[in-house]
Amino acid sequence: MKFFLSGEIDGTKPQDQIDKKFQVASDYVTEKLTPILEVESYGNEVAELNIIPIIVKLSDEMEAAGWHKERKLFKRKSHSTDFRLRIDYDEFCNGSDEQRIKLLIGNIIESVRILSQRANKSFDGQRLESDILNCFGVSVT
Repeated sequence: MKFFLSGEIDGTKPQDQIDKKFQVASDYVTEKLTPILEVESYGNEVAELNIIPIIVKLSDEMEAAGWHKERKLFKRKSHSTDFRLRIDYDEFCNGSDEQRIKLLIGNIIESVRILSQRANKSFDGQRLESDILNCFGVSVT
């Protein structure tokens, strides 16, 4: 399975260095997870897992206008996904590297759980979730 991790990151507060903090956490997650997922198959229903967390701080007006909406897309024909789920900006920004990594892992797990509900039974989302959690030695509820 191909794995891709990027992010929609708020760049309006350079003093927070959210881009650098995201880069450190996402590089770590990608480096550990990619080699495992590349050699595994979780059924032929899903070949590509694309995760793009949204980490932004929106004003009430921007929120009401629909800026940075979450996306939970599963493309059956191309066997790929496009998940853009939110991570709390302040929690991510103010957390330690370890906490930021856990937030990314939680975002990935949430995406896999949504995907498991949408894909057919040939997709082994349970094993994918287990492999991700085992890779990092964490548990996510």
